[in-house]
Amino acid sequence: MVDRPRSGCPARCKDQLGLQVISSIAVTDIDGCLPQTQCTMCGYPSCIDYATALSQNEAQINRCPPGGSATLSALSECLGIPATSLAEDCETYAGRKVAKITESECIGCALCIEPCPVDAIIGASQQMHVVLPDECTGCNLCIDFCPVDCIQMVDPPVLRAGETWPDFLDEEVSHWRDLVNRRRNRLAKNSTQFEPSAENQDFKQQIRSAVNRERTRRWKVSKRAERRSRIQSSVE
Repeated sequence: MVDRPRSGCPARCKDQLGLQVISSIAVTDIDGCLPQTQCTMCGYPSCIDYATALSQNEAQINRCPPGGSATLSALSECLGIPATSLAEDCETYAGRKVAKITESECIGCALCIEPCPVDAIIGASQQMHVVLPDECTGCNLCIDFCPVDCIQMVDPPVLRAGETWPDFLDEEVSHWRDLVNRRRNRLAKNSTQFEPSAENQDFKQQIRSAVNRERTRRWKVSKRAERRSRIQSSVE
C-alpha cells in the first residue's frame, strides 16, 4: 500500500518569495503522494526528483497530470499549501495506457530498454522485445527511442480503480516505486566507465542497417499504396 501523507504537519515558515517551506517534511512522505508513473510530465526526471524539488521549495504542487486531483489534495495536505488547478504548461494526461510492441516490426535494436524506468521491457539485441503490461507505468518514454515506430500506447488489459487514484491501484504504485529503486541500485553498481569496442561499433552499424531497411520497406509500401490509389481513381 502507498504511504499516506502524515497528518499534523510541523511548523512552517516562509522564504523570501513568500512561499511556504516545510523543511522537516521527509522527501519520502512527499513521494508517497505521487503515483510513481515516472512520466516526467512534471518537468523532472522522476517522481523522487519532483518530490525533492517540492521539499526544497523549488516546484509547485500542481505539476502531476497522472496524479490529478488526488495528488493535488494529498500534496496540499502534506505540505500545507492550498490546492490549485493543474499547471497549464504541463502535458495533457490521456488516461491510463501501457506500451505495446508490434512484433512484426521490431528490429531488436534494444534502444527502448534503457529509458524504461521500471525495466518493463525485456528482450535481447537482434531479438524481438516485449513489454510486460503489468509492470508498465504508461510513462510513454520508450516511444521516442524506437527508430521504426513499432511501439504504441494502448489501453491496459484491465483498468481497476484504486483507493487513492482512479487509474492506479495503490499496490501498483508501491510496486513501481520498488522497481524504480531496484533499477537505480542496479545502475549505480554498473556505473563503471563504458569503453566502446569493435563489437559494440559493429552492433551499432547493424542497428543503422536494420533501421534503413525498415524505413525503405515502409517507403515502398507507401508508394505501392499511392500507385494503387491513382490507378483506382483513373478507372473510376
